[in-house]
This record gives sequence, structure tokens and C-alpha cells, in this order.
Amino acid sequence: MAPEGKLKRTCRVTSWPGRFTVGVIFLVLTFSVHAAQAGPFDEGVNFFEGGHYRWALEKFIQSTEQAPRDPQRWWYVAESYRMLGDAAAAAHVYRQILHVAPASSFAVSARQALEALGEPGASTIQVPIQRRGGSAMVPGRINGEPVGVFILDTGASYTSISETVANRLGISPTGGTNVRLTTANGVIQAPLVVVDEVDVGGAIARHVPVVVHDLPGMPSNVAGLL
Repeated sequence: MAPEGKLKRTCRVTSWPGRFTVGVIFLVLTFSVHAAQAGPFDEGVNFFEGGHYRWALEKFIQSTEQAPRDPQRWWYVAESYRMLGDAAAAAHVYRQILHVAPASSFAVSARQALEALGEPGASTIQVPIQRRGGSAMVPGRINGEPVGVFILDTGASYTSISETVANRLGISPTGGTNVRLTTANGVIQAPLVVVDEVDVGGAIARHVPVVVHDLPGMPSNVAGLL
């Protein structure tokens, strides 16, 4: 009887690590599945709460494509700009909230934020435009570096730069953020990044979301669309 009792006790003791290991694996798998299912908005919130405002901005911009009239998503876009120190861009998005959801609680907060920011100063800059065929082109710089010319496209959803320009300037997508682009060949997914600065003839915008996408048949001096 004694040996049998010892055997049973030994089995009970040695089986605990096995159950523990299975439990840990189950928790890891559950966490991995949850992380894989997290959408760009949730990823943006995680980046924002961690103080990574540039990465958060990329994700929040991506999330607005999925729900363009959701004021909460626009609120986080505005707050990301504000935390990056870009008052003009933040004010623009706060006004966007007033447009898409004027009766929401986020609109109340947006009005308060606009009052706190005041109206950013506006200035007028004349930008030289080059005409080539039916296209209007303007000289541009990205992060202070000359990149050639941009084609003006008033219907473009995003500013775009070519892969060549992105590689030369060391610009690469950081968080796997992609957005939908409508091209002549149909709808595609293109990587989105936030660049520090876009300078067009002295008109400077900061923390600009751009997509990395090659325009077919363009000469090498064309950096992208604006």
C-alpha cells in the first residue's frame, strides 16, 4: 500500500508543471490572437498611451478610413497632432470634428480645444508653378532635402512620394500602416508614413501623412503627387 500511495503522490506532483505549461501556452495564444485582431484604432490608442505620437497618428489616420464620421477617431488624430506640437494641424482636425459630428461630446471638447489654441496665424506664400502638358508641378523638399517636383492633384486623398525618394531619405513604414488608394489600375493598398516636413516653395507643413507609391511612367525628377 505504501509504494502505491507514493506513486500516486508523485504523479500528482509531477503533473502540475504540465498543466501549468499548457495554461501558459493557452494564455500566450489567446493574447496573440487578440493582438492579431486589434484594429488600427486600438493600435493607435496603445501607441498614444505609450507616448509614441507619430506612430499613433499613422494608425489613427488609417482608422478614419474605416469610419470617416466617427468623431472619436478624429479626436485622437487632433490630439496626436497637438502632442507633436503641431497646433495648426490639430486645429484643422478639431474643426473637422465640428463638421462631422457637431452635436457630439467630442465637438464640445473640440470647441474648448480651439479656444485654448486660438486661431493659428495664417500667411500667404506665392509658389512658382511649372506647366508641363496638362500637369501643374511645384518644387518640393521632404525633411529639408530637395526631391524634385510634385504634380498638383486637387483630387488626391494623400500626398504621395515614390519608393526611390522614400529610400533615399530613409523613410520607411514603421507599423505596417496601409491605406486604400484609388488608381487608374483600381484600388490598391499603399503604406502610409508621417514625415517631419513637406516644403513646397516655402510653404511648410509639418507631420504630414504621405503614402509611398510609384506613379507609372513618370520621369525621375517627379517625386509624387501633392
